[in-house]
Amino acid sequence: MKVQHPLFSQVALAQNLPEHGLKRGDIATIVEHYPMPGGEEDGYSLEGFDLPQVTLEVAASQIIPISQWQQEEMIVRKLRQLSKSRRLQLEDYLDFLLQKEQSENVSV
Repeated sequence: MKVQHPLFSQVALAQNLPEHGLKRGDIATIVEHYPMPGGEEDGYSLEGFDLPQVTLEVAASQIIPISQWQQEEMIVRKLRQLSKSRRLQLEDYLDFLLQKEQSENVSV
């Protein structure tokens, strides 16, 4: 199922866009939605990257809700506070959870 972001909502970039001088986490407002047929990725027009009168077209996978961006940033801040040995333990646990997730998705 496709996630549709509402018009005029603010979103954060999910990746760097160096060709436009923009970085992951930069925030903009959705001003247009371009639904695509047949499972193709929807597109969006964004404005407000501190670039006056510039509208940027992006694919749906290139943006995330601000709340998701904030949650990811909080997790990264906490991760940076861990010792190296704890980060390795966490990485092992995350691998375990991902394998479990994949096996559950296959059995559904």
